[in-house]
Amino acid sequence: MFVDPRGNPMPATLDTLICKKGSSVAFKAKEILGAIKKGTIPESNDNDGTGVPAFKIIELDYLTSDVYWFMTDSKMMNDEYGFQWVESEANNVDPVHINPYTRALSWFGHYLADLGHNDVARTWVASGGDNSKT
Repeated sequence: MFVDPRGNPMPATLDTLICKKGSSVAFKAKEILGAIKKGTIPESNDNDGTGVPAFKIIELDYLTSDVYWFMTDSKMMNDEYGFQWVESEANNVDPVHINPYTRALSWFGHYLADLGHNDVARTWVASGGDNSKT
């Protein structure tokens, strides 16, 4: 269960799985997702319906381990929670500077932004690949 900064329950639904592209976790997730979409219990011969909703799978190339996986509530990725990019000043190009001795031209410019996060860990669940949650 997720909690807010004061320790109060915060409703969340894990609906997005992030794993390494082509990994054993990705293939197992696709198997499970296929069974859920058919309305059956994954890895079971029972004719009962599944009790969990379908989820999205995001496969990333740059994860270093095949066994790590992460789940998050995609509704929590907004301006209040999650990774954030704040642009404080757009691209600015200063006037061209001409060196009077060499006649070389110089251009200068700047851009200001902040990349950060707010309560990212509060809305994520991860596995270290050894049957433990981190």
